[in-house]
Amino acid sequence: MSSAADSAVSVGVTAPVTRAMPKSPSRIPYPSLDNLSPSKHARVYDPTKNLLNVSHMALHACDALWGTQAALGRATIDADLDPRLRELAVVRVAWLQKSDYELFHHVPLATRFGVTETELAAITGGNLDSLSGSDRVLIDFVTQVVCDVNPSDAALSAMRAHHSDEFLFDIVVVIGSYMLTARLAAVGGVQIEDQPVKSW
Repeated sequence: MSSAADSAVSVGVTAPVTRAMPKSPSRIPYPSLDNLSPSKHARVYDPTKNLLNVSHMALHACDALWGTQAALGRATIDADLDPRLRELAVVRVAWLQKSDYELFHHVPLATRFGVTETELAAITGGNLDSLSGSDRVLIDFVTQVVCDVNPSDAALSAMRAHHSDEFLFDIVVVIGSYMLTARLAAVGGVQIEDQPVKSW
C-alpha cells in the first residue's frame, strides 16, 4: 500500500493528494496513514473531501464501524434538511456536550447559513426566550433528547406541530451523529484545526 505521502492515483483519484500527521500530541496517537485498507485509503486521499483530525482519529475503528460512522456523518450533510435548522441543532448538541471541537467548526457554519449572533448566544447558554417559536421548539426538543434521551410528551407534540415526522427523525439522527463525533474527539484528545471548515 502507498505511504501516507503518496497520491491516491492507485485507487482511481486523478489529482495527487498528500496528508500530514497533526503536529501536536493527542491523548491517543493518531493512526498511521500507511497501509490503510482500500476503503479507508479511498476516503483519506479523496481530493474533494476534508480530512479533519476527528476523522483521522476515527480511522482506529475497524472498517465496518469506521465506514458506518463516516457514512452517517456524510448523510447528515447530504440529507434534505434546512441547513440553518441543522446547524442550530448541531451547535446546541455541541454546547450541551461541551465539545469545543464541534463548536469551532459549526458556529461559523451556522453563521453562514443565517443563524444570528443573538440566536447563537441563546443556544450556547443564553436566554432561549429570545428564539422564535419554531426555533425554540426545535432547541427544546434537541436539549431533551441529548440530556434525557426521551423527550417529554409536550416537547414531542410541539415538534410534530411545527415539523414533519420525517424532519423529527432526521434531527434525531443528526443529534446521534454529533454526539458520536463529540465523543470521538474527546476520547482521542483531538486537536482543533487552525481553521474551521468552510463547507462539507
